[in-house]
Amino acid sequence: MLRGALSEALDANVANAGEHPDKPLAVVIESNSLMQFVKPTLFFAVLDPAKEDFKDSARAALDRADALVLRGHAIAAGSEPPWMKLPAKLLREKPSVNPREGEPLPKPLEVLVKRALEAPPGVDV
Repeated sequence: MLRGALSEALDANVANAGEHPDKPLAVVIESNSLMQFVKPTLFFAVLDPAKEDFKDSARAALDRADALVLRGHAIAAGSEPPWMKLPAKLLREKPSVNPREGEPLPKPLEVLVKRALEAPPGVDV
């Protein structure tokens, strides 16, 4: 399944490259399990304390996140639901935003995205 998704994304990027040959290829993948095998240019972890479907693969990848995107109510260190089991250090040290539905991209994420887009393209395996 992952191979198929990557193949489709690459095909779409290659097709788009013909229209915009000066732009580097980019792929957005939503998979915590993939984090075992690659180091992406940019990684946001999206957390919703109201949902109890927090997977072990998501928890294992949190320390590699460039920023935390909190859905619903903001999480303060020590106040997260017990099922999340997030280290307080993670919540203190990682940049985090709590955007509302429909709001523009928060400035801290915009800065990270802009920096990633300006960097040379590449994926570490």
